[in-house]
Amino acid sequence: MADNNTTSLIVTLKGTKDIEKDGHIIRFGSGANLDTVRGLAAEKLAIGGNSQELVLLDGSDHILDGIDSVRNQQVVFVDLPDHVKAVIPGPNKLPFVGNLYNFLPDFTAGWMKLFDTYGPLVDTTTLGQRNIGTNDPDIAEIFVKESEYFTKKIAPTPLSEVKVFAGQGLFTTDTDHEDWKLAHKLLIPAFSPRAIKAYQEEMGHITQRTIKILDEMKPTDQVDILDWTTKVTFETIGRIGFGYEFHLLDDKDAPPHPLIQSMAYLLKMVVTRRTQAQFMKHIPTAANRHFDEAIQIMHDTVGEVIAERKKGPDANDKNKDMLGFMLNARDEHDDGLSDDNIRDQVVTFLIAGHDTTANTLAWMLYEISRHPDVEAKILQEIANTGITYDKLPTSEQISNLKYINQVIKETLRKYPPVRALSKYCKKDCIVPHGYKVPADTGVSVQVYAMHHNEKVYPNPDRFDPDRFSPDEEQKRSRFAWLPFSTGMRACIGMAFALQEAKTVIAMFLHKYKFCYDGPDVTFDPHTATTKPDHLLMTIHPRTDFPEPNPDEDLSKTAAKEQPTGAPRAMPRLAHADAAKEVPLPPVTFLFGTQTGTAQDYSNQLLQQANEFGFKDVKMMEMDKWQALKSGKYEGVKEGKQRELVVVCTATYNGQPPDTAEAFDKFIDTKKAESNHGDIFQGLLYAVFGVGNKNWRTYQRFPRKVDEAFEEFGAERFFGRGEGNADKDMDAEFNEWCAHFWSQVLDYYGIAISEDKSVVPTATSSKKSNANVKLRFISPKDEAKYQAGLKNKNGAKNATIKDNHELQQPGSGRSTRHIELDVSQLTPISHIEGHFYNAGDHLEVTPVNDPALVDAIALNFGWILDSVFEIDPATQAGLSSRSLGAAITEPCTIRNALTYYADLTSPPSRYILSSVANQLRQNAPETAEAFEKLIMPDQDNVDKYPDFIKRYRTLLDLQKGFPQVNSLDFAQFVSAAGVMQPRRYSIASSPLKSATTAALTVGVVDDVVNDKHYSGLASSFLARSLGDTQIQAVFKSSKSTFDLPSDPARPIIMIAAGTGFSPFRGFLQERAAQRKAQQTVGSSSLFFGCRRADQDFIYGDELKEFVEQGVLNHLHVAFSRQQPPSNTKYVQHQILANAGEVWDLMHPKDDAIPAAVYICGSGSMSRDVRRVFISMVKSFGEAASDEEAEAVLQTWIDDARYNEDVWG
Repeated sequence: MADNNTTSLIVTLKGTKDIEKDGHIIRFGSGANLDTVRGLAAEKLAIGGNSQELVLLDGSDHILDGIDSVRNQQVVFVDLPDHVKAVIPGPNKLPFVGNLYNFLPDFTAGWMKLFDTYGPLVDTTTLGQRNIGTNDPDIAEIFVKESEYFTKKIAPTPLSEVKVFAGQGLFTTDTDHEDWKLAHKLLIPAFSPRAIKAYQEEMGHITQRTIKILDEMKPTDQVDILDWTTKVTFETIGRIGFGYEFHLLDDKDAPPHPLIQSMAYLLKMVVTRRTQAQFMKHIPTAANRHFDEAIQIMHDTVGEVIAERKKGPDANDKNKDMLGFMLNARDEHDDGLSDDNIRDQVVTFLIAGHDTTANTLAWMLYEISRHPDVEAKILQEIANTGITYDKLPTSEQISNLKYINQVIKETLRKYPPVRALSKYCKKDCIVPHGYKVPADTGVSVQVYAMHHNEKVYPNPDRFDPDRFSPDEEQKRSRFAWLPFSTGMRACIGMAFALQEAKTVIAMFLHKYKFCYDGPDVTFDPHTATTKPDHLLMTIHPRTDFPEPNPDEDLSKTAAKEQPTGAPRAMPRLAHADAAKEVPLPPVTFLFGTQTGTAQDYSNQLLQQANEFGFKDVKMMEMDKWQALKSGKYEGVKEGKQRELVVVCTATYNGQPPDTAEAFDKFIDTKKAESNHGDIFQGLLYAVFGVGNKNWRTYQRFPRKVDEAFEEFGAERFFGRGEGNADKDMDAEFNEWCAHFWSQVLDYYGIAISEDKSVVPTATSSKKSNANVKLRFISPKDEAKYQAGLKNKNGAKNATIKDNHELQQPGSGRSTRHIELDVSQLTPISHIEGHFYNAGDHLEVTPVNDPALVDAIALNFGWILDSVFEIDPATQAGLSSRSLGAAITEPCTIRNALTYYADLTSPPSRYILSSVANQLRQNAPETAEAFEKLIMPDQDNVDKYPDFIKRYRTLLDLQKGFPQVNSLDFAQFVSAAGVMQPRRYSIASSPLKSATTAALTVGVVDDVVNDKHYSGLASSFLARSLGDTQIQAVFKSSKSTFDLPSDPARPIIMIAAGTGFSPFRGFLQERAAQRKAQQTVGSSSLFFGCRRADQDFIYGDELKEFVEQGVLNHLHVAFSRQQPPSNTKYVQHQILANAGEVWDLMHPKDDAIPAAVYICGSGSMSRDVRRVFISMVKSFGEAASDEEAEAVLQTWIDDARYNEDVWG
């Protein structure tokens, strides 16, 4: 629509389907032209770059080539020469790891390969972090300019690791943060041209001091050039910036300053911590403690410098130096920098002011030594300006070093100190080449890749300062060279750095000739900045300095031709090539297992190690590790050939598993020895712990192992991982492995590919779905066929003699009292004639419900009575927790499903992988859906937990997906888990009946969405009536829940529900001891139930114990009794009888104090613990919760407060 003066119309992108939603109104006057319209359209449609390239179209896709034709449109469609593209190219993103394999072991080289393959803009994701990178100057221009579309935002970029110690410094603060705005405004004057000139004299003095030390070097000495350029730049920023001297140039052998050592360590750790899982940065490892200590040293030193200035005579001198500006500058609102912010700015300038310039100077000397033509022109320029090493150069002389400026720029192009600039997209934006970058996305300018982009810098690996002659620079975008970034977020100290570099180079080269005669120098991509690796040079007195020739304009002189032959290769990963020459170290995987999980995890790690090329790989039980026999680690002590030990271990009630008991004793024995601090010195290690978070002792033993390795002198290679069996433990193991292997591959420089996954699920699913071979046996083969019919997963060795209900009608729940003849079991008691001790456990192997077995087999089309056997050669790579690994003899499918297979747990990722393989032909959409559940997706989103909430069992899966109606039994055998035995506290005493053990079993019956889900073991025991034979084994409580060795010690028992089970055994034991005329201490029981008329289990027995005098105090809490009681829960009864409890634990005279025993749910035990904490304070034993906790811990250590809790 147009009137006489103004035209209004709608602009929208070509291909828009909803003009009302996506269109924008623009208005322009009579003097407008097509470029005016293009500019307005670009602004409204978020199109970056050169708006003059936009193509304006009408509704029929005809180009509008005149302003009048534009005025006649109601809607103008906008396109780009390359068209708008919603999808940014990039490599396929793998589940969970994303594009990690495209980058390891060298992120810089990885980016360059991606740009070669996919073009100037590449979309990547690494371990859930998305990053859209570019090597194109036009796109870089959009990314680096602060705008409504792009900004600098520290999190979640790699700079977040620097921010940990640089705080709110200019380099590590978001652009929109008030701290950055104020600091940037106040500190700009400290880097004005006038200020930079004022720093010139001091730069010269520091360079002269360095020259005096270099005079002591012999021409044959191999000098670490980076070490000396670092000393120069550190002293320069310290003295000029903050009036502080590090004393690095006092003499040739001056010791390093603690601040510098700390800073070097922190910068080294930036890259390492970038790939670590977040939780690992907060666990108390040696590396994390060193990291924290380094930060403290740096902050303390800087704090002292600031404090001294504030006290000194120059405290109010704003113009003295940078620190003066920081302390005294104020804005128009009289706002200044806080002390903490000043500290952060000083730290920032110390980092930026020394590291990047030191690297640049070292690289310059390296390249100059290899290019005599460049050196000749530099020397001529130095002569022409009259600079000498023995006189302080003026700022005018330094500013006239035009050619040296070109050399510096070329050095910074070829070796940019910071190889990537991280930015953040705030709003959707279309960038050059037509790609649409979505909002809330991390983006980056890959500076190194752009500086080596053949299209921008032909023959980029050649060192050619003439690229930066005035004429050549005009031919390129100014955004093609970004070692200092640009715009608002450009390095504030760029002029300072360039003046310092020119000063040092000019004076050094007047005095010396630096020589390098060796292989190409590389940089290590694991450092935060681009440092030359092992650059050793010789320093010789200068003998070829030319006479001045002021008529020669060196900046315009063409460079001499490069020597013939292949161009020099770009600097590569320093250790990648070395990894090919140096063999990988030995790796030992140790496991401590109770149910096979830790062993399975160790086996998965071993399989991955083999795939990654490790040759010397072993796996064994923790108790069989050689170091336990020798008493120490005896392998390589230094370098990358040191042995790596990875421990996967479980724990039960805080105790070591059966296969790690000797290891546990080794730890305790060695800790008692005074010289144990170096017995594992040289060893690298990592630990992954398996447990259940519902237990208060969760991860106790894995933590003990982890801390022991460190205490014994080993170096923690990777932080301890934790797998919680109450959640998705496999997913937690997968995540830990992904980060662990990423660090391993990075550390040893091992290249990987998609078929060598850092995620064990990917590796295991590939193995479990193939190669497992079984054959079905004909009834004619009578021996094997009969063996298959009899194979019921071991012999039945216990017989149920009694099985009756303990709860009363109307309770709605079931608790069974079960008595078993255990005379055929292996005894574990050390007492003659006793099979077990009161407080021990009975581990029962359950059996699946026959109806469930029938349903699953029929749905899959399996013949239950067929007999099969597995080829042993194909079992080697299987998980130790799999059905296929457990069945080693002929077996019927019925018996495999009944006695071996875990059919009631949620379908595992491996099962879903097998089903997906089976469905790929007939139901590809369902197969694809299942495949997406095997691992988290490329954005690290895991859909599996929600899936198994809906499909809780294999039967649910079959019913929910009718197309899952067949599955190759070999695949099932390899992917399905084997059922685990269940452990129950024994509810009897061997003194009551030597060959009988009783169990108190709460029968699990969960109702979810109106469906009943029965507990595997409890439902099996509930339906196993008299004379049923079962398989069982005794398990010791390992003295953690035994009755006191002295029967005279009083006991206080606290339980709810089936937690009473071991206390029934305790009371039977004490009754028998009293009957045998032994002196027996008093017994008290605090017991929680719901109602006296429904679930007061063993109520009659308890009354009898009271009448016999065996049970001296009985306090029962009924939580749902009507009318309700004030003592609703067991903790209330303890509170109500606190005096009685305290007197028993703190008797008068010389009486024996009572021991407390708690058995039941975790929530109950926590409530009880809080009551005891309150008692300790209320009875004057402690003044605070912390002191009370310490008292309680003393009771625990003395076995006076004992717990057996779950849930």
